Amino acid sequence: MGKKRENILVFFGIAVLIVAFNIICSFFFFRIDLTAEKRYTLSPSTRTLLKGLEDVVYVKVYLDGNLPPDFSELSLKTKEFLDECRVYSPQIQYEFIDPAKGKGPQELGAVYSELYQKGLNPQPIQDMTADGVNTRYVVPGALISYQQREIPVQLLDADHGILYNRDEIINYSMEKLEYNIGNAIRRLTLQQKANVAFLKGHGELDNMHVFGAAVGIADFYAVDSVVFDQKISRLFDVKITDSTTGDFTIEGIKYDLLIIAKPTLPFSNYEKFMLDQFVMRGGRILWFVDPVMAELDSLMRYPEMPALARELNLEDMFFRYGVRLNADLLQDVNALPIPVRSGELAGQAQYKMIPWYYFPLITPKSSHPVVKNLNVVKTEFVSSIDTVGSRSGLRKTVLLSTSPTTKTVSTPAIISLETLRKRANMMEFDRSNLPVAVLVEGVFSSLFSGYENLNAEKLGFYDKSKPTKMIFVSDGDMIKNQISEKHYPLPLGYDRFTDKAYGNLNFLLNAVNYLCDDEEILQVRSKDFKMRLLDGNRVLKEKTFWQVLNVALPLALVLLLGIVMFLVRRFRYHTKKQSQQSM
Repeated sequence: MGKKRENILVFFGIAVLIVAFNIICSFFFFRIDLTAEKRYTLSPSTRTLLKGLEDVVYVKVYLDGNLPPDFSELSLKTKEFLDECRVYSPQIQYEFIDPAKGKGPQELGAVYSELYQKGLNPQPIQDMTADGVNTRYVVPGALISYQQREIPVQLLDADHGILYNRDEIINYSMEKLEYNIGNAIRRLTLQQKANVAFLKGHGELDNMHVFGAAVGIADFYAVDSVVFDQKISRLFDVKITDSTTGDFTIEGIKYDLLIIAKPTLPFSNYEKFMLDQFVMRGGRILWFVDPVMAELDSLMRYPEMPALARELNLEDMFFRYGVRLNADLLQDVNALPIPVRSGELAGQAQYKMIPWYYFPLITPKSSHPVVKNLNVVKTEFVSSIDTVGSRSGLRKTVLLSTSPTTKTVSTPAIISLETLRKRANMMEFDRSNLPVAVLVEGVFSSLFSGYENLNAEKLGFYDKSKPTKMIFVSDGDMIKNQISEKHYPLPLGYDRFTDKAYGNLNFLLNAVNYLCDDEEILQVRSKDFKMRLLDGNRVLKEKTFWQVLNVALPLALVLLLGIVMFLVRRFRYHTKKQSQQSM
């Protein structure tokens, strides 16, 4: 009886301790994420965003019902992510909807059509049945609403087609939930957008070729284009002080960021002065400049073409700002293939994909947020960049550079596709890691310090800039999207010849986010995601071994535990019996 009472007291004591521990822990919130890249931990920027919500954010997730196993897992991960968000903000509310529940074929078609019009893309799923192949649709998306505004979110993220395996796409989509949903909430709750403008007037890329860039930036900022025709009001907010004399004052800049996408005509000194003063007043510029005239279209029409330095009258300005864009061309062994005619078969031209060394594929090496975890970036006729003026106090960061096997070609030069038919001499590729994109930050000095003939007093001349930053890219085509055969713009970074997508769009968005001081978006986009998928070859080779191990090992452990318990009890009984006999 005494032993029984003692066990009861121990049981109730442990129960009381467990209840007390849970009550105490309810007043504190903490979670332990044991993954190396902290994949289940919300980034600081997302937590700050959620804690600052002033109204309800309602999420309708259309990923519910009879789903394939992998989509069911994506649905579960989405629910877990939203639950995680609710820990930091009770303003997050959600529901999961099965769009096919209780609907006939006609009603279901109308529902899918409505969701498609709202920006969600139903995905066809094929099931093998006894009657053949049955096709049904899954809607891996959500609608997020906030204060009478609503935007769609695609939960199935294939990173613009880079991933082709369905398992990889699902896993990648689960890793990108924080970015996709968090970015949608950020866009809905953003009170004031930064103003971004594409500069026009010097032969820059037309709207069709920067369509992908403009659409991508428009998700975050107000996008405009400004024709640079020497009118001060194009870049500055101007207030007329005397309508008779035309006197005015400049009250500020109109745009937070200017994007100059592949200019081909020179800038006048007055235009350079306005750009200079735009920077001095805190404006930011993202330069995509080709120092050399070279176009693949010319090679498609003619057997060879000259590569000449492009005169833009910007060299002195760039030098003052801490960089020099060299009038050379870079060749890289790690290059983008292009289609080259190899002959004819039955009257049809035959093409072969051959790496074109003038189109380097740039693999980001820096850990800077602009390029961290960025996919390979494709370039066309890119040049090298030098950093200059080490005593200027400006901070310079190389964002993109070539591979360890690079060759420089001085200009003027003759470029011919015939070089593709010759084996490259690897001894000539003796240069390495040549910069092609550089970030410059700090307080800039005006190029026009000491000038007296540019009406500086009326403009309110600034000799030193406010702290600001610029990015210089020595390839104007890095921001250019291709055009399809049906004459519509393709996504930025997609190459229609290799049917692959590269990281050009994400590089652009990262650069724009950084220049607009939206580094919290970069924190989420550049988060480490390690795909821990099973090795398909090992699965096939070792399938039987692991199946036997998973079945036999638990049984062996139970058997071993039983034998140990039997031996322990036998030992105790034998010891007790001996002690009794000795008494």
